[in-house]
Amino acid sequence: MIRAHKIRLNPTPEQEIYFRKSAGTARFVYNWGLNRWKEAKAQGLAEYGVMALKKEFNGIKEEQFPWVYEVGKSACEYAFMNLGKALKNYFDSKKGKRAGSKVGFPKFKSKRRSKLTFGVANDRFTVDGHTIKMQKLGEVNMAEPLRFDGKIMGATVSCVAGKWYISIQVDVEKLEPIQFANKSTGVDLGVKTLATLSDGTEFENQKLLRRQLNKLKKLNRSLARRKLQSNRWYKAKDKLSRFHEYIKCQRLDAIHKMTTKIARTYQLIGVENLNIAGMAKNRKLALSISDAGMGEVLRQLEYKVDAFGSKVIKVGRFYASSKTCNDCGHVNKELTLSDRIWTCSGCGVINQRDWNAAKNIEQEALRLACA
Repeated sequence: MIRAHKIRLNPTPEQEIYFRKSAGTARFVYNWGLNRWKEAKAQGLAEYGVMALKKEFNGIKEEQFPWVYEVGKSACEYAFMNLGKALKNYFDSKKGKRAGSKVGFPKFKSKRRSKLTFGVANDRFTVDGHTIKMQKLGEVNMAEPLRFDGKIMGATVSCVAGKWYISIQVDVEKLEPIQFANKSTGVDLGVKTLATLSDGTEFENQKLLRRQLNKLKKLNRSLARRKLQSNRWYKAKDKLSRFHEYIKCQRLDAIHKMTTKIARTYQLIGVENLNIAGMAKNRKLALSISDAGMGEVLRQLEYKVDAFGSKVIKVGRFYASSKTCNDCGHVNKELTLSDRIWTCSGCGVINQRDWNAAKNIEQEALRLACA
């Protein structure tokens, strides 16, 4: 099982220049490969793939692009690898072989807008405690040691809000089967309460971005008043980026703690197969849904259950979990989103909306698991 550990790097000014050169080289190679692929298709070379692009580039780089030798060769190799994945995802999506939303055709990377990132092969670096030694660079300080034990498969270096990170992929062994405290649960996601479980457990929605909207507006105004691409404009842009990164880290920390607790406590976890992208198109709920991070909750649960040996069952999004009384099965068709507590007209039971939905999701997940 491949797991990744993202660690903050503390490079020296000289090392940061090397990182930027590597990211720039990776961006150039990606754009060169995409442009050459388009030219080959226009010429009718149907079988001109990524391996042919890589072979052609290696044959001309010494003469035409000698500056690529200033950085490790992994930057170029991973750029071609990423281009191949992008093209494959596009054609798989076009043929209906890829689940989820449709994937567009790969676009050229921009020096000003694209993320600074490049790949490093596993034979080009070694990790020792708080230090990582990389090819042509030397030792770079890491904020924390590598958390996972196993074979290192590779790494990706990236820059987010002016800070450099390295994500190290490690092939780890699956954990020993654990004794689950409970056999099953249903999870109802929402914006008032982030998650309500069928046993009554609730996880708070901290509303991290909504609580600091005034600061966000202030930073946006500051950026709008600066002359485009001036020194002060870049400083204001960095402040705004750091603010969003701070909120993102807080949100991920809360979600990681919640999903880990759920995945290691319950053997079977029922969740709704929500259309998060469609829900976010509602202008009245878009901010709350994005701030809650529902999509990230589902993503983390799906990969963490593999590590702990539990299982996620997705219930259909059109299943009336909130409107159905868990006691008698009566469906309240007049229930609105503002009704947090409602009385069943069939049996007279007073239902708490989210808790009732979570219990229904658990029952439906158990039914699907036995089907």
